Amino acid sequence: MKYIGIDLHSNKFTCCFLYDQNNRKKLITYNLDSQGIKDFLTHVDRHTSVMVEASTNTFSFVQRIKHHANQVIIANTHKLKLISLVKKKTDKIDAEKLAIVLKMQIKSNQNMFEPVHMPDGLIRKLRSLFTTYRLYRKQITSIKNRIHSLYKQELMPFTKEYIFGKKSKTFLRQLNINPQTDFQLDLLFDELETLEASIQKLTRYIMYLAKPYLFQIDILTSMKGISVITAIALIADISDLKRFKNSKKLASYLRSAPGIDSSNETVRHLSTNKMGRKLSVTLLSQSLNHFRDSNVKLQKWYQTKIDQGKKRGKMRMALCRRVFTEIYQMLKKKEYHHYRNERNHTLKMQAYTKFLNNYSVPEKYA
Repeated sequence: MKYIGIDLHSNKFTCCFLYDQNNRKKLITYNLDSQGIKDFLTHVDRHTSVMVEASTNTFSFVQRIKHHANQVIIANTHKLKLISLVKKKTDKIDAEKLAIVLKMQIKSNQNMFEPVHMPDGLIRKLRSLFTTYRLYRKQITSIKNRIHSLYKQELMPFTKEYIFGKKSKTFLRQLNINPQTDFQLDLLFDELETLEASIQKLTRYIMYLAKPYLFQIDILTSMKGISVITAIALIADISDLKRFKNSKKLASYLRSAPGIDSSNETVRHLSTNKMGRKLSVTLLSQSLNHFRDSNVKLQKWYQTKIDQGKKRGKMRMALCRRVFTEIYQMLKKKEYHHYRNERNHTLKMQAYTKFLNNYSVPEKYA
């Protein structure tokens, strides 16, 4: 049996080969290109197990090698304290530690840590697109904040709702404040229009690619406050519901569950899990009032906690956990939301179906 630990970088990858026979060890560094991967695969067969350090390009790398080995495990280095606590840290040492952990796990037949889940190809593409989507959203928010700030500086305290309303935007652009402010506003409004057009194109493309998940989208949009794009974001984050034992595991992975530091009789609540996906909780937090107000039971629970003196910030995160719990049950049981507004849900799905029937993607992007 052969055990290989790989420390992966953007242009090279360092491998540590451990063998059962005579406890031999070998260290080799390859270029991260077609020839380098080809040379590496000459050392890989069906009696080889591989552990790769998680990084930006790990999924693409694993996709290239996984069919040649017995198994390929993606290691979450946040959980591998053996690596992160080593004082002397080099690529070769990291690769060797990965190989050692891999060998210990296989020999002992014990799951020493939970490996990183590798989603299928379409989920990875959706996640990549949503990364660009969030980037555009951040840029749009920054530009809107700057425009709002410029008006306030000139003693024009317009609200954001007024500034970016369809009717008022044209009027505001025609105001002559002063040359320097007008120059900035023209640049910012032009950039804002470009970004909004780009994110609209991106949103349509995401909705087109998510067509194979029509059944899950239908279930998720039955909950008030979940749009088609939010449903697709949830699907991209969750990937495979079966990998979560219960709704608590899902809520933790989606960064809505706080950590716990418990010692003797002292219990402290820490920040939320940073090793999961945060797209869903970001989008969901923008529609929390819809979720709360559409569910009488949830609304009563929320108000009771507020009356008891709970902080609104913590209650918003608690509300997210409750919503993720309901989403977990909906997907697991394949049932619509209990408080579904049938007319609203039907309109959402009719609009999405109409979009899929009419949308034509350029051939190079199909």
